[in-house]
Amino acid sequence: MADINYQDLELEELNYNSYLRIPELLNLQKFVSSPAHHDEMFFIIIHQTAELWFKEILHETETLVASFQKGEVSRALKALKRIGAIMELQVQQIRLLSTLTPVEFAGFRDVLRPASGFQSAQYRMLEFTFGVRHEFFLKFFEMIPEVKARLEEILHQPSVYDECLKCLNEMHPIPKAVLERDVSKPWELNEELVNVIQSIYENPKENYHWVLLFEAMIDLDEGFTLWRKTHAVMVHRTIGNKMGTGGSAGFNFLKSREDLQTFPEIWEVRNRIGGTY
Repeated sequence: MADINYQDLELEELNYNSYLRIPELLNLQKFVSSPAHHDEMFFIIIHQTAELWFKEILHETETLVASFQKGEVSRALKALKRIGAIMELQVQQIRLLSTLTPVEFAGFRDVLRPASGFQSAQYRMLEFTFGVRHEFFLKFFEMIPEVKARLEEILHQPSVYDECLKCLNEMHPIPKAVLERDVSKPWELNEELVNVIQSIYENPKENYHWVLLFEAMIDLDEGFTLWRKTHAVMVHRTIGNKMGTGGSAGFNFLKSREDLQTFPEIWEVRNRIGGTY
């Protein structure tokens, strides 16, 4: 069956195909293997759709941050729930790559060099926005100055957690050190903040919506963790301990980042409630 040349289709009136730009979308899968390896299509589509979902998460995160800035906790909760649902989907999607056997992936992996997931600007923006910030990753965008500049800008802006805590401060005073911290520096656990959050959990009264919000934040953090773990396992399954195509340590590097936490004080509360046993 001959493939359709989607670029040759002209869509003038508004319909499903023209609204969603289907011809352009279906023409974006370009093979680099020669002869074209069957599984490369699968690999490309998974990563392209992942990037679309990263775009949507960043879009929803704008609403999340704006909601915190306006003190609209319920709207922030809605945004968190949607982002969390997308991350659940992302976990399932990256798991699909495990259907590639080592031989199948090896059939086209070498021609991908030096392309690497490290170069996903949107994923790095996502981590930086939520507070997982390591300047180490900036070097992967030296050849794309506008992307590097955007990442540097995010590094000096309040994270989602910072915005959440400023919103919380309007109803439940939090430590001054948290509000006035240098947002460009890595987060450090604040014991006083743990106490504030624990107090809300144990005595929510009319503010139970904050408990629901904290739980949604934990759901999201869990989603990020599961995504990292699933990614690491998938890489180990398909290439073992080999180096990544972009020169990273591959599985061992991914493994080292599995348990990063975005909202540490909300996690720490789990160690305090109900005693130590």
